[in-house]
Amino acid sequence: MMKKLLALMLSASMVAGLTACGTTTTEAPADGEDSQQETPTDEGGDDAETPTDEGGDDAEAPSGDGSGKHVFMFKSTGNSFGDLMFEGYEEYMTALGYEVEYDSPAETTVAAQVQMLDELITQGVASIVISTNGDTGYDEVFQKAKDAGIPIVSIDSEASVDYRLAHINQAEVADIGSYLVQAAVLITLGIDYPGDGKMEETLSSELANYSGDEIALGVLSAGVDTPVQNSWIAAMEEELAKDMYKGKVSPNLDKKYGNDDPTESTTQANAFVAENKVDCIISPTTVGIAAAGQVLKSANSEIKLTGLGLPSEMQSFMPMSADDDAFASVCPYMMLWDVIHLGAVAGAAIDAAVKNGWTGTDGETFTMAAFRDYPEEDYSVYTQGDGTFVLAGTPYIFYKDNMAEWVSVL
Repeated sequence: MMKKLLALMLSASMVAGLTACGTTTTEAPADGEDSQQETPTDEGGDDAETPTDEGGDDAEAPSGDGSGKHVFMFKSTGNSFGDLMFEGYEEYMTALGYEVEYDSPAETTVAAQVQMLDELITQGVASIVISTNGDTGYDEVFQKAKDAGIPIVSIDSEASVDYRLAHINQAEVADIGSYLVQAAVLITLGIDYPGDGKMEETLSSELANYSGDEIALGVLSAGVDTPVQNSWIAAMEEELAKDMYKGKVSPNLDKKYGNDDPTESTTQANAFVAENKVDCIISPTTVGIAAAGQVLKSANSEIKLTGLGLPSEMQSFMPMSADDDAFASVCPYMMLWDVIHLGAVAGAAIDAAVKNGWTGTDGETFTMAAFRDYPEEDYSVYTQGDGTFVLAGTPYIFYKDNMAEWVSVL
């Protein structure tokens, strides 16, 4: 079953996470917690019901009756991660009778999104779900949407708290950063995925006895200004500052940026191979990890790989059977989350906004109707920093015991 995918190492998740599966809860489980994993199925949404909503009386509700086109915008076209999120969004929304539209620019830039948004807002769309390409540059167009009463919900990569109702968070940022580092170091040490909830404990034990050269990690990210990847990288650096890594793993990440473009990501992966300075590459982007997988495999490089990836795109670079030697593959294990479910949660939030006046205020809730293998679920809004968030699930680990189950799903 598609478990919550982000239990961060996605043991069972980008997204997880990125990123497939299982029942969701409004509270993230501990490291890899989720013992009920089942083989995912792909049935769906025909029995969806209109969710209910509570709370938010103090916030200003967006106007409109929800008629018109509801837009889903990813960072750019040609990205399977965004396509799968839209699949979940579209399935959920159309089951409720909404008209939806998938609009993404050809270029992964703020300017390209802003131009498209301006045109859509002028046309009078009913709502916008967006994964942004940067932290700044959207104020004018988002204000135009706000003035027109068009609700905005961000997903994957945050929109400004001044204009969005809330951000649909695939998993806790700190968890994603920790899991990615733990996986990379365990892989460098040649340790198979140790199972649900056992990564940190296993790593602590292994590092205590480690006396080899200092381990060096690289990061192949999306754009240098992409909010979501930058938040995960910051969390990775916080993880590396822990005592158990001191003198064993370098606190400095070698960062390269492929701008979520296959060609640029391939160029940067080749640079890692040519420089040969890192032991493992962490790629917190599905485009980057697929490009790095191809480069490392073609070069027969000793550098290993982990990150956030789609099983369908990574099957050539990962073990596919429990009998396989995981370390004969470029990427012994990786993580993500149920990105299809993530898109559906965004749809449920939009439905609550246009039908029930949900405003994304701290403590507010909305109900997501049953969706595929997920039962009806209530989601609560929580505050973190200056903004409000909805936690969609937890990370999920893909490894030799479950990859074959997932390649036809994500």
